[in-house]
Amino acid sequence: MGDSRIDSRIRELQEALLGAHAQVARAVEELSEAEAHQVPAPGEWTIAQLLAHIAEIQAFWTAKAILITQEDDPNITRTAVENDIREAAVTGQAHDLMADLLPRCQEANQRAIQLIGGIDPAYLERPGHRGEDNPITVQGVIRFLIGHVEEHVRQIAESRRLFREK
Repeated sequence: MGDSRIDSRIRELQEALLGAHAQVARAVEELSEAEAHQVPAPGEWTIAQLLAHIAEIQAFWTAKAILITQEDDPNITRTAVENDIREAAVTGQAHDLMADLLPRCQEANQRAIQLIGGIDPAYLERPGHRGEDNPITVQGVIRFLIGHVEEHVRQIAESRRLFREK
């Protein structure tokens, strides 16, 4: 990411996504396997499920950002099939070991950063939309992704807090 030929806006998005992954890694430091697979509260995802989801969303939303660069104003809302794929990723990896989940998140993060680096900065403000009347730009999708990962970091921290109180 030290390449000065990369537009500063692209570099900033890449660095923010890398920073979000660093937050994930710190959030699960010294987490036991038992904690990773413990349900923090009824209806909540385990930390293992959150990690599976974090890996999935990086690929998913980066692909949606790229789609906006390729099509005129595409609807990037998750389809029913895409929701099924998300659910399968989360539930299918619910019992995976932390030694597998965290590297998957890192690989997804590195791939997303690489793909973002290939986006022409001229497309950062190109619009797509979510739903009927919710415009979002390429840059907006990437910022949404970063915020989404950070929200899951907060959920991991909250789960860990609940585990300490039990």
